[in-house]
Amino acid sequence: MINTSKIRKDFPILDKKILNQKDLIYFDTAASAQKPELVISEMDNFYRQNYSNVSRGIHTLSVESTFAFEEARVKVQKFINASSEKEIIFTKSATESINLIAQTFAEKNINEGDEIVLTTMEHHSNLIPWFLVRDKYKCTIKFADIDKNGHIDKEHFASLLNDKTKIVAITHLSNVFGTETNSEILKLCNDRNIPVLLDGCQSAAHLDIDVQKLGCDFYVFSGHKLYGPSGIGILYGKEEILEQLPPYQGGGGMIADVTLDSATFTGLPAKYEAGTPPIVEAFGLGVAIDYVTEIGMNNINNHETELTKTALNEMMDLDFVEIYGTSSDKNSIISFNLENIHSHEVASFLDVEGVAIRAGHHCCQPLMKKLNVNSTSRMSFGIYNTADEIKVFINAIKKCRDFFKK
Repeated sequence: MINTSKIRKDFPILDKKILNQKDLIYFDTAASAQKPELVISEMDNFYRQNYSNVSRGIHTLSVESTFAFEEARVKVQKFINASSEKEIIFTKSATESINLIAQTFAEKNINEGDEIVLTTMEHHSNLIPWFLVRDKYKCTIKFADIDKNGHIDKEHFASLLNDKTKIVAITHLSNVFGTETNSEILKLCNDRNIPVLLDGCQSAAHLDIDVQKLGCDFYVFSGHKLYGPSGIGILYGKEEILEQLPPYQGGGGMIADVTLDSATFTGLPAKYEAGTPPIVEAFGLGVAIDYVTEIGMNNINNHETELTKTALNEMMDLDFVEIYGTSSDKNSIISFNLENIHSHEVASFLDVEGVAIRAGHHCCQPLMKKLNVNSTSRMSFGIYNTADEIKVFINAIKKCRDFFKK
């Protein structure tokens, strides 16, 4: 169990009043989590007292910054149980992490006629990079089917795998359905020695992640969904694979030697961190990891799972609400629509009630087409949310229905 009352005091933005002095109810954590005071103050103090460029100087500030930067890398390594800190690459976002792998992996491993397997529910950030690879290398993308609850169809998925399959890139936790990818899907790939990239943007903040147990070769997530700052992303990659891939960008920090004719590149992780990295952002992510680790990821998961079940049960009793995915294993995310009311109108109405939700296609337009909708409303939970807030939400969507019926 977690002490939600105590946790809520850690988030200064929750004191904010919305429009007509309504208390803020923040149900948009899947888009970006709010930041605890600890992360805000520690990053502020870093800029004030410790900031300098990293790995460049031998003066005190540079040494202090470098130590803090690399300490954050170790925190990420332990947080996801990677084998080595060399396997942790700092990027500016999870999107950049996926692009890094798509481009470098393709250059080394993909040829005309080869195949990539995705699913029909992928975020655009795990679609477009592979489209670019397909167009450049004249390979084929195959899409695994999903059921109505967002579970990957195991039989169809297995039928897509063959000797031409070079990589599988799939979401770990759907940002529309809130369902987790079954471990059997990864096992099918592992049994065929097919590399797997997991998009962990939604899972890293809600599940206890162990990349070694998961059996993935790459895992990506972003700091801003894990109660840390924006501008920092993580790429985990198995050391033996990253060592074989070419550099992604060129610049300072990723070279061993440069002449007027050529350059040689340094080892991991610097090989993929050209230029000045997101120093304070990485430090802030490390602070955020300390924060959630102290609370306990299993405790967080239990709390958010209970909230999801509570909201789902309440919403299923309302005949004017259509829910997309109603399985019992949903985690922290519920996508829905109100009958004959556009999702944007729902979100605008709820905003007046102080309730912040998401509305739109959630960067999943192919999935929206599959669901035969243009958009959905989406509520998503974080460690600061409560059952009392769900009651306010339920009353608010009833008021919304009544308002638009007039």
